[in-house]
Amino acid sequence: MYYRNKTTLGLTLLSILVVFLILFQYFGCSEEKYIPTKYEREVIEYFKEISLQSEYNDNPQKVIKWKEPMILYVVKEEEFKPQMLTIKNTIDEINQLSSDGFKIILTNNLSKCNSILYLCSKERIAELNPEFFITINNGIDYDISGYSYSEFDTKTHIIDKAMIFISSEYSLDVQKATILEEIVQSLGLAFDSNSYSNSIFYKNKSKQDVRIQEYSRLDKDIIRLLYHPKMRPGLDSIELMRVIKKILKSEKN
Repeated sequence: MYYRNKTTLGLTLLSILVVFLILFQYFGCSEEKYIPTKYEREVIEYFKEISLQSEYNDNPQKVIKWKEPMILYVVKEEEFKPQMLTIKNTIDEINQLSSDGFKIILTNNLSKCNSILYLCSKERIAELNPEFFITINNGIDYDISGYSYSEFDTKTHIIDKAMIFISSEYSLDVQKATILEEIVQSLGLAFDSNSYSNSIFYKNKSKQDVRIQEYSRLDKDIIRLLYHPKMRPGLDSIELMRVIKKILKSEKN
């Protein structure tokens, strides 16, 4: 029968533990050593502002996102060719920015969708989807050009359903800008901000008659970061900063 010396065994285990702690400190915390550039700091702060808040205070202060494809059905009573082209181009751009397998797919089959975009008057929503009509009007006593609503699991923070309203009663320029905004807000970027006037999330667009027809560089970067494989649903402010630094550092290598 073989007996191992307890003192020797204890020293061996202690040595292994010390080596493990050194390796963990070096590899596990290496992202903390990454120093973002000035622009990257802007990206981080803007990402936190847009992803951890919402216009109607219903965000849990954690990252929410889709993990399965968003299957989008468009309800419209006319052909709306320019609007549909904007919808398709917006979807293409978002799909190109995503790298974690997420994508938006347009469908002509209502029974197979998990998201609906209503391109019509607000009054028509009352007939088509009374529950969504109530949601649109809840606490809103002013006219709106669009609205997006996403449902997510409160445990996993994964979005599994979305409804989007684009008012067909506004000018074409307003409709195009609203399409860009509301589709991306249905992805988990639900806040409007006064930080950047060229951003699709700019809060004072309507007051200042700003018609944004494309995503800014910052907009694209926060979409890209949200749908990066390393960005997990449920991350809080501290955790997502750590993840973004990892992503930014890996992109420099």
